[in-house]
Amino acid sequence: MLEDLDQLAARIGQLVQRTRQLHAERDALRARLGEVEKERDALRKRQSDTEDRAQALQARLDEQVRERESLQAQADGAEQRLQAELERQAGEYRSLQARYQAREAELARLHGAAVQAQERIDAVLVKLPGGQPLAHSAQEAN
Repeated sequence: MLEDLDQLAARIGQLVQRTRQLHAERDALRARLGEVEKERDALRKRQSDTEDRAQALQARLDEQVRERESLQAQADGAEQRLQAELERQAGEYRSLQARYQAREAELARLHGAAVQAQERIDAVLVKLPGGQPLAHSAQEAN
């Protein structure tokens, strides 16, 4: 019976030792679980921060795209206005050029008429007694 008690005591000792081991493993696992949960929470926070930054960047990108589209529309409008102004200026230039050429032709015609009139006046003056042509008299006065 003593042997049985010794065996029982040994067995109880082993059970106590095993129970302590299991408690130590459980405590270690709980500690590890706490660390893993902290890691998980930190990763979730990082993921949330990353998502927030990604959303902010996407919002900035969207804003820049809208701004670029607006600037492109403004540039297109300015280009169209400049093209219209250029065409208007070209038309005005052609009109002024035509008027200039008409005036030059009129001036040439008037100059020709003045030369003919001068020649006729000179011809009449030469026929008068003591008369000299006006063109010759004007040159002597200078």
